[in-house]
Amino acid sequence: MKYFIITIFISTILMLNGCSDKLLVKCTINNYMSKKSINPENYYQNRRELKTTLSKSDFDVSYEEFEINCKELLSEHLFCNICFNSNENSLTSYDGRKFYFKENISSIEITNKCISLISGMTMGSNEYAEFLKTQK
Repeated sequence: MKYFIITIFISTILMLNGCSDKLLVKCTINNYMSKKSINPENYYQNRRELKTTLSKSDFDVSYEEFEINCKELLSEHLFCNICFNSNENSLTSYDGRKFYFKENISSIEITNKCISLISGMTMGSNEYAEFLKTQK
């Protein structure tokens, strides 16, 4: 009886997840950008995860305030891996908190939102301050 209940429980979970109306997009080598560098102060030893419905080329646009492109700013200086052509626009922090962005958004808007969120985080505020020092 115990195994029967466990089997029903697991089957229900699988069925509910399998019937999701959202198309899940997996990050592959073709639509995922990841760097090896990790903030040395990051005790989680991971990088932030940015998922976006936009393409990789959309992030080649120049972020004029700093004269670098959005992709470089996010991946090199704010330690974000980026999954392009995803089914959502979201940022997952080092500690696993997830922040969602609106559906129709530009790469500049996503970059602005990420800067705003990350610069308000404990480790992110230090990362952003270090980045600003390199811009002078």
